Amino acid sequence: MSAAVERRLGRFSRRRKRMRRRTFRLTREGKSFVLVTLGVGVAAVNTGNNLLYLVLGLMLSLLLVSGVLSDLALLGLRARRVLPRRVFAKTPCRVELVLTNQKRFLPSFSLEVEDVIAGETTPTRSYYLKVPPHGEERVFYPYVAPRRGLRHFTHLRLVTRYPFGLIEKGRALSASDEIVVFPRIGRTTAPRAQGHAERSDDLATVRGRGVEVAGLRDYAPEDEARDIHWRRTASLGTVVVRERERERGLLQWLVVDEASRDPEDPAYAEAFEDAISALASLATATLASGRAVRVASRTSLSPIIQPGRPPDPLYHMLALLEPVPLEGAPTLRAPADAHVVSVRPRSPEVAG
Repeated sequence: MSAAVERRLGRFSRRRKRMRRRTFRLTREGKSFVLVTLGVGVAAVNTGNNLLYLVLGLMLSLLLVSGVLSDLALLGLRARRVLPRRVFAKTPCRVELVLTNQKRFLPSFSLEVEDVIAGETTPTRSYYLKVPPHGEERVFYPYVAPRRGLRHFTHLRLVTRYPFGLIEKGRALSASDEIVVFPRIGRTTAPRAQGHAERSDDLATVRGRGVEVAGLRDYAPEDEARDIHWRRTASLGTVVVRERERERGLLQWLVVDEASRDPEDPAYAEAFEDAISALASLATATLASGRAVRVASRTSLSPIIQPGRPPDPLYHMLALLEPVPLEGAPTLRAPADAHVVSVRPRSPEVAG
């Protein structure tokens, strides 16, 4: 068997597998249309009227054409998902879905794309009126993560009722992505300056909002436009920003105790989520006040986050922090003057 024949057989086998993965159902209008078609067919057989046979043939052809065109609309489509760089719990964000039509000559019409997320039942659908041949269409949909932690986007599901709305056909597309949802950030004030000052090398001279320029570096998405060095950007052909140096400040410790006698208790779980959100809000306010922040728990320790730097490593640690049983849990070690956020089964309390 030649290599060309083997390739054709392989493409045919993959096409048959994709066809088996498709779903098919009659819509409410389609069911009514089928019932009417059966009635016309029964009347045509009983009466032998040629006009009824003609009408029956037209109605059957509409069902056939609807099935073929809906298959063509789903054929040759690829989809991908573009997730935002940061996602916070209970905070709206935008997810981009890019649908690409790989057919040479035929466009695809009237498509709905449903994003399937593990553990979530609320459907998120986007509508595409037309995807031209060898073209792509981009659509954004709003997404609100119900809680912090790891979110797994499993696949995308294409659905179409083109052209007559009688038949709904669907097809699953593999598009797996994962993103860490950061804790919800609320409004709060920074704790008073009671932080634990460490005389370590990384606190002697730190990058941050100051007067002296420490150097230039490549632009990052979290940088502000006022830090861009426009003359050097024009000469180098790439965007660079100024890095400034500020004076040494205090290191503010924030501590959370994730140990509980009953980590599975729903009341404790809700209180724990509120405490993590409060801790992330305190860390954000502390960084805005010009102090470095470090978060500690029984099982985790975040890196030192300097003012003016992205707090993503700290958010990432808090996003994945889960309650642990009190029995056998590691000892919580924190400086004596640390700002402690304690968790209670009913309501979290913040103690200085």
